[in-house]
Amino acid sequence: MRVNPDLQSSLLNALDRANERQQEVLNQLSSGSRIQTPSDDPAGAAALVGVQADDAATQQYSDNANALQMRMQAADSALNSVGIALQRALSLGVEGGDGTLSDSDRSSIANELSGIKDQLLQLSNSTLQGTYLFAGTSVSTTPYATDNNSPTGVTYKGNALSNQVEVGQNYWINANVPGSAIFGDGTNGVFKAISDLIDALQSNTTTDTATGEINDMIGQVSTARVNYGNAMNQLSSSQGILSSEHIQLQQQISNLSATNMAQAASDLATSETSRNALLDVIAKTNGTSLFDYLH
Repeated sequence: MRVNPDLQSSLLNALDRANERQQEVLNQLSSGSRIQTPSDDPAGAAALVGVQADDAATQQYSDNANALQMRMQAADSALNSVGIALQRALSLGVEGGDGTLSDSDRSSIANELSGIKDQLLQLSNSTLQGTYLFAGTSVSTTPYATDNNSPTGVTYKGNALSNQVEVGQNYWINANVPGSAIFGDGTNGVFKAISDLIDALQSNTTTDTATGEINDMIGQVSTARVNYGNAMNQLSSSQGILSSEHIQLQQQISNLSATNMAQAASDLATSETSRNALLDVIAKTNGTSLFDYLH
């Protein structure tokens, strides 16, 4: 009996399709995803790409918020230390205002204040991960530098700008308070107040004006900390929203792409049965055994 070559070709094509279907189901089972290529479900694949893009954006916003939170916490910690140093300077200024102090006592207080000034210079140049916290947007520039031409011996090298970071779609938060708004530009602000207090002690004049300046600077630092605190509260709220959005988007991704294991197992059994039936037909048509196709 002669075999119709067209029948043989059709059977072999059908076997190829059965093998492809079986492999497709095996891939779904092993990967846990029913969409391996867009052709598996064009509409579902398009929807999946959109949801994945939304989730990637949400994760980027979350990363931005986490990095900004760390930066603000570092700035607030530095400003807390600044406040403590200024409180000590204020106490020394009040102490130095006692007219009964000796020259030696006033000199000792002035020396301690000089140490506080150095400490404040170090704190004003605080960094996080290699970038400066109080340089405005010039985060790679050391904000405060010693300058013999400045009346306070210090000058500001940063700028008066603030970075903005997107922590949600069209939702931006100021990332920093520039140093000039906290410490001044060197000719005024914190370093002038400390310098004026040192000068008053060294010249044996009243410290009232200088201690008043120190007190103003304490208030200015406190205001900056309030700004950071409000921003961190906003960030915390944003992080909670982003976390909820991520969970919801992940669920959507799972709903769109996750393999229905029970259905896939049933499809695998069906495809295996169909494949074996085709092999049997082909074997009988060609007068060969099933093992000729399995090996």
